[in-house]
Amino acid sequence: MEHHSAYGLSIESLDIVIVDDSKSVLTMIRSMISSMKVARVRSYDRGDTALHAMMHEPPNVLITDLNMAPMSGLQLLSLIRRQTMEPLCYIPVIVITAHATEQRVARLFETGAHHVLAKPMSSAAIQQRLMSLCSDKRLMRLEGDRFVIEGMHEVLEEKRSRLRSLAKARQFHEETLPQAKRSQRDVDRILQRNEEEGQANEQPQSVYQGNRFLKAAKSAGSTASRPSRSKRYASVGGRRR
Repeated sequence: MEHHSAYGLSIESLDIVIVDDSKSVLTMIRSMISSMKVARVRSYDRGDTALHAMMHEPPNVLITDLNMAPMSGLQLLSLIRRQTMEPLCYIPVIVITAHATEQRVARLFETGAHHVLAKPMSSAAIQQRLMSLCSDKRLMRLEGDRFVIEGMHEVLEEKRSRLRSLAKARQFHEETLPQAKRSQRDVDRILQRNEEEGQANEQPQSVYQGNRFLKAAKSAGSTASRPSRSKRYASVGGRRR
């Protein structure tokens, strides 16, 4: 097992190859990397042309687009990871894609990519990936006739396990949510019915108590308005009429 060819280097000492079949994107990436004062930048618009140049002068880092013709970025990556392509098999690869789906990214990592960048990418993102490569201690391990990144299978399996757990949780939620909603509606209806029945039972009692209060008030008023018998006698000189 060996480290990849950029490990332990500084960004300023890197020899970088860029491959993209879009001339405008190629120019943009080259400009971004040149501003980082790297040792050398080579750019190619075809994967097969870049491969031929790398076989003569291996770079420290390869940055390639994914969707290219006639050779795609995945084909280029898969080809240089073969044991027969040594020393190219130790070159760390950054793949650029406009469609970074979970399945596509996982396949790129399994094939031997060190990093995947989604378009549009910034100069800061590229620089961060290059700095990460320079300090990346993961070894290149021979598996069959191909070199893979040490620990990548375990990382991908752990990620797949988390995705499977999330999928099960999502499925359980989708299956139980309608039943939970129905149960909650039943509970709400029961509570509303009990509340309505309680209000109905309280209303006659309050009316009855109100009527008693009114009767008591009228009785007290009529009693207070009539003078007592002794006062009536006094008003006529103490004699009855």
